[in-house]
Amino acid sequence: MASISSAVAFDDSCVSTPHPQKRREDIEHEEFEWIAMKKRITGLVKRVSISNIRFIADEILKENVISGRGLFCQAIMKSQMGFPQFSNVYAALVAIINSRFPDVGLLLVKRVVAQFKEAYEWGNKKLKRDTLKFLAHLANQTVVYEVLAVDILMLLLGNPSLDNIEVAVNFCIECGSLLQNSVPHIWKEVLGEFRRRKREVEMHVKGLIVKLFAVGRSKFKKYPSVIDELDLVEVEDQVTHVVSLLHDTDPEYSVDNFEVNTEFDDMSSQIMVPCEESEDDEASS
Repeated sequence: MASISSAVAFDDSCVSTPHPQKRREDIEHEEFEWIAMKKRITGLVKRVSISNIRFIADEILKENVISGRGLFCQAIMKSQMGFPQFSNVYAALVAIINSRFPDVGLLLVKRVVAQFKEAYEWGNKKLKRDTLKFLAHLANQTVVYEVLAVDILMLLLGNPSLDNIEVAVNFCIECGSLLQNSVPHIWKEVLGEFRRRKREVEMHVKGLIVKLFAVGRSKFKKYPSVIDELDLVEVEDQVTHVVSLLHDTDPEYSVDNFEVNTEFDDMSSQIMVPCEESEDDEASS
């Protein structure tokens, strides 16, 4: 009996040993694939336009979007800040991806909200204006509920500096059609606030307010929520997120970085390699 316990206790050939060289190669390969995916997603987002948006969305969906959700958010936000005039196109692309992978759309909204909060705290008018242009179209695309737009207007008009009023007017021009139809009572209050502030602001802001009133009277004919070419997600496939300025949101910046996939290593380390029983073991047994 002692020989049996001795054999089991000291037969190291039955236990798997790690393969440092193989593991290192696997890590290098995973990192290479991560970098390649980042380049592909960034390149696709840079190329998106009204004419190719369906193709670009399909190509992005071929990637590991959940694993690369941080990369997608980075690429979208960088491109939108570079070309804010195409915010409606970027928002439409997000809406398509969001309809398939809501976690990706939610993370994007959280990050854009975090960016607006930072711009507001820093008093950066351009960053506020461009970020809100994107948020307006994300609301227009029903990626986020209009309660976020209401929160933003309450914040800006509750602190009516010249910059805040100007940014708020521009924001309303972008998503006023949505607000006019979805929350008409709040929309009337917003217009009333602009009307009261019109006497206090400089001429260029006063001109923007006059423009907003004119656009509103025309039922936002020249500023629709979503143009036909970008109305690409069926109503039953739309996923709309509840995000508010009143709540702290985690932008999860850690997912932007490459991390080693340890799932396989954890499993393999628990596997025992079967050892062949020798004739001496059989005899002692």
